[in-house]
Amino acid sequence: MSRRRILVTGAASGIGASLAARLQAAGDMVIGLDRTGGDMVCDLADSAAIAAAAAGIEGALDGIAHVAGLPGTADPAAIMAVNLDAPRLLTEALASRLAPGASIVAIASVTAARCPLDEGAKDDWLALAPTARATPCDGKTAYEYSKALLIRWVQRAADSMRAQGVRVNAVSPGPVETPILADFEASIGADRIAAAAALTGRHARPDEIAAVAQFLLGSDAVWINGTDIKADGGYHAFRTIAEAG
Repeated sequence: MSRRRILVTGAASGIGASLAARLQAAGDMVIGLDRTGGDMVCDLADSAAIAAAAAGIEGALDGIAHVAGLPGTADPAAIMAVNLDAPRLLTEALASRLAPGASIVAIASVTAARCPLDEGAKDDWLALAPTARATPCDGKTAYEYSKALLIRWVQRAADSMRAQGVRVNAVSPGPVETPILADFEASIGADRIAAAAALTGRHARPDEIAAVAQFLLGSDAVWINGTDIKADGGYHAFRTIAEAG
């Protein structure tokens, strides 16, 4: 059997590095893309750089993992560009090279639940050009919006690519022990990050989130499509019960 070819963004560290290692250990060929390392260097905040990177990828792909992302300490416009627009642009550029049965996974976040937009408004925002969508807000708000809109994009992409036989799903972690955890403490609040660990007992390890993404990329997940899996150690459920009293 030929080796699967899977593109992983954000492959130089954190969840992306863990996913790349897991896929390679399973015999897959990984094309790692990152702004500072990997097989391909690409600034995902730059649409021209995304187009150039896509053009440089030859042959068919069996999967794409959109792992790269910016935290709420970054510039709000850059957050929206990397977290939301880059997965869409990269997928559109590579769509014709996705093999039947291919799978796409995007890393979202449980903070998406804090976005106040309803589903119809999310569609409106997705339809807007990035410059028109860049309403003034802080980084924390931009992060929440970007992840909520990413999940909505996953649903729409799953629908639009079903005739091609391509599945599209999201994974929403809670806090994860990655190099940017301190950025989340700064943007969201160290007390809230600590409270999440108090509910679940600890933060997630990168490999635990990568394992879910690897599953969704594989054939065992063939009947999972257009959904968002909360890989948060029970945080969302525990908080919901606590708030309900």
